[in-house]
Amino acid sequence: MSEAIEAEPFKVGYLDEALFPDAGTFDERVGDIIRFRFREALENGEVDRPIELVVASGKGLPHGTAKAVCQAWQTLADEGALVIIGPGITDNCIAVLPLFEAQGVPTINFPGTTRSRGRYGFQYQIGSLHDDGPLIAGAMARRGLETVAVIRDASPIGAEFFEGFEEACAHLGVTITDDVKCSPIATDLSAAVAKASSGRPDALAYLGFGGVLLDLSRALTAAGWDPPRFTTSAGMHFHSKAPDEQREMGGWVYVDQVDEHNVTFNAMLDRYEAATGRRPFNSIAAGMYDMATLAVLGLRYATVHTPQGVTEGLERIHQVPSALGGARTVQGFGPWERTALKGPDYLVLRQMQGTETVRYTQ
Repeated sequence: MSEAIEAEPFKVGYLDEALFPDAGTFDERVGDIIRFRFREALENGEVDRPIELVVASGKGLPHGTAKAVCQAWQTLADEGALVIIGPGITDNCIAVLPLFEAQGVPTINFPGTTRSRGRYGFQYQIGSLHDDGPLIAGAMARRGLETVAVIRDASPIGAEFFEGFEEACAHLGVTITDDVKCSPIATDLSAAVAKASSGRPDALAYLGFGGVLLDLSRALTAAGWDPPRFTTSAGMHFHSKAPDEQREMGGWVYVDQVDEHNVTFNAMLDRYEAATGRRPFNSIAAGMYDMATLAVLGLRYATVHTPQGVTEGLERIHQVPSALGGARTVQGFGPWERTALKGPDYLVLRQMQGTETVRYTQ
């Protein structure tokens, strides 16, 4: 009787950008969520062999370099990853785009920009540089706020956010009193706050990556200026902050994608809590689970288990309920269709209160 031949696992890459100055190792909370979904896939018979998560780290922009992120992506491709998850920051996604287009390795990146899409570039939208701005501008208009000062990153992210926000403000009759640019790695925002407040606007909007949001909140407190404040998906950084930092950031209305009414997310959290004892109600947990699902289905539907075959498999994913977003959000792709999340409520407004966030409905 011959022995069974053990199948080699499918390899899925994860590109860790080491986003913050003190980031030294891969955040295993991210890895745990992805591996959890891969185990489910094997147990449920979605795939016929284990899926191995291969991680490569490169300290990317804004604190690092594009070169480091490109080297990390190349390491994953050389390791034989059939599909790569990441990066997630606009600047880094723009940097690696030539690599996945030239080498034909499908890459599920998760920035807000549409500029990360391509033949092999599949965008899973954690935030949206073109939708976030109009969403918060609309919230301001509904509240009757007529003027707003903008503080934004001097970066491609800040510029793309501002483009959509400015157009929406003009359409809604909201006047921008000041447009103040800052470094995306600034720590002293006092001058920016002084300039923004000088025109006595009804509200403040921050548009950018979000690395400065805590220091901006501290600068507002120090200046004694407490306007209605709005920001984009930059506000999702709240979920990674310590409790005292979260309290400092209180009051911001921002774009998020977690929703208490999303049954797919709640069911996923129930299963994850039963397995680990943890219940991470945040956009990263939901997003990583979803992207792991896309990788699983890309492998399941692959015409052949090569990067090209998995690319074709990803194009066969349609109308799969998403953990991220409102209750009606679904995900999938198609031939030359590279936007994962679809639905009228894939973005939601929330407000920071204490150490939690709540749905903002005004």
